[in-house]
Amino acid sequence: MTKSESSESTQRCTLDMRFARGGVWAGVEDLVGRAYEELRDRGADAIIDRHAYELHFVLRAHRQAIPLAYASLTDTASGLEKTRNYPLDRAYRIVHGLIDFLIAWRREIETETELVVVALCPDAAQHLSQRFLVELARRGPNAGIRVEHGTTSAQTLPPVDTSAAEAVIASGPAHLLDMDVIEAHHPALIAHHLRRGDETAAARVALRALCLYNHLGFYHEAGSFADRVMAHLDTLAGDDQEARWNYVGNLFQGLVMTGRLDAARALVEDATAPRLTRPDLRAKMHYLMGMVHLRYAAQKDVDQAERHLLAARQAIALAQEVLGAADHAFYSVFIDNGLAFLRVRQGRPQEAIDLCTSGLELLSRALSEDAHRLHRSVLHYNTAQVHAMLGNLEEALRFYDLSIEMDPYYSEYHNESGNLLLRAGRLEGAIARYSEAVRYSAPYPEVFHNIGVCMARMGAFEQASAAFDRSLELDPNQVDVLLMRAEVLESLGASDRQLQDLDAALLLDPNRPEARVNRAVLLFDRQEYVRALADMDRAIEMLPMEPDLYISRSEVHRAMGFEALMAQDIEAASHLRAA
Repeated sequence: MTKSESSESTQRCTLDMRFARGGVWAGVEDLVGRAYEELRDRGADAIIDRHAYELHFVLRAHRQAIPLAYASLTDTASGLEKTRNYPLDRAYRIVHGLIDFLIAWRREIETETELVVVALCPDAAQHLSQRFLVELARRGPNAGIRVEHGTTSAQTLPPVDTSAAEAVIASGPAHLLDMDVIEAHHPALIAHHLRRGDETAAARVALRALCLYNHLGFYHEAGSFADRVMAHLDTLAGDDQEARWNYVGNLFQGLVMTGRLDAARALVEDATAPRLTRPDLRAKMHYLMGMVHLRYAAQKDVDQAERHLLAARQAIALAQEVLGAADHAFYSVFIDNGLAFLRVRQGRPQEAIDLCTSGLELLSRALSEDAHRLHRSVLHYNTAQVHAMLGNLEEALRFYDLSIEMDPYYSEYHNESGNLLLRAGRLEGAIARYSEAVRYSAPYPEVFHNIGVCMARMGAFEQASAAFDRSLELDPNQVDVLLMRAEVLESLGASDRQLQDLDAALLLDPNRPEARVNRAVLLFDRQEYVRALADMDRAIEMLPMEPDLYISRSEVHRAMGFEALMAQDIEAASHLRAA
């Protein structure tokens, strides 16, 4: 629901944020859709093209008109081909891109009218819509957008309209297999079944929605359906082992990504393991449990991870009769890929490289050239990471380039290979890689931070400051970036802004001695000796064995006329240096 009201100075746009009504982008889709339609009608294609990635995934009604210009293999793969899930922060990048888009919209229309976005029932929104509101409230005022939380409760809003759901259900059970239908209608379908008291039917739709949101990388939204589905898992899966494992795999991902690892482990170990007898499914189960111990658990257990991964290897070796030759080769390599990750953790990098290399050779023999390109690119990527860890720069870059050749629009490949070039001092090459990373993704702060570091090392301080500005615009709570920008601002002679960054960094993390010292130096130059002394006192509390800190504090004591304290500091520094 979108409702607009206008006066001469303000325009109010009311959004219904209820996840149970509009799904993952409830309310957000309405506001962004309005901006898109206005920009489209104005012919502002450059803005739309710049934000096509996020618009494609959010604006369902306009998706066909907004193709993905730079689709990675993760974007296009499905089913067995999808061997890499989206990183958790990819959804947050979409949020950042949407905020950028709305800011560009307001500036394009050149209005002096303030847009007040009234969010109804924000507590009934899910994770990404809530995050969108937080980011819009933070960044929107710079473009004349203000966010208000409405006082209307969910009980006073119209109930979810289920008329479309009734028509979908009347079309037959095949609607549950059509993910476009599920994406468009799952809120109404669930509401319809719940009103009829059919909890199992509601759980069946919730399961499909959970799978959809996992596929799209909207993991908190996927996890929101987990309890409803788990309550009916036995009914939904019945005696079908493959269906049970597919459902459990999706449930597991939704639970883990929302911080419910114990529930996820219990689901696999208690509710699933005793029911699986097929060797291919038990191989997948052991692989997943290996990743629990290696990736997800707060306390990593390498021995348990190895036990599960070796059990997965044994099980997949027994599954040749169940699987076709191509699928058997794929799963064998997939499991060995996990084992390679383990070998790196165990300090056995050459074994990891050998596993990745043999896996690529097996896939080349067993599969057509175009099959499982995503998995092959990941194997090249894993090999690149191991070579990078060993310090083999050129080999690491060669394997990154092979990954990029197969998956040219995956931003992380460009960003991470840029990091290798940065560490090697090949700054122009790093900048080129980072530029590609920016082009192929919705915005994320890390890559702009990396550009800033590059520019600072090149002495291009204005460009470095601009890159750090962009990184901090996306995430203002980056202490290291604030400190780096403060150094750049010092080089530019912008001492007031430098002090602001140091203040902000220490507000976020008061226990950064380097920030205390840098601020003390700046305050000393401004003759703000009391504040400078407080910072030096705190720095020495944190690093009491650093003689240079006592020398620096002695200078503050000298300026304040504290001769005895100055002498004590000089003596302390002398003792520490002699020790």
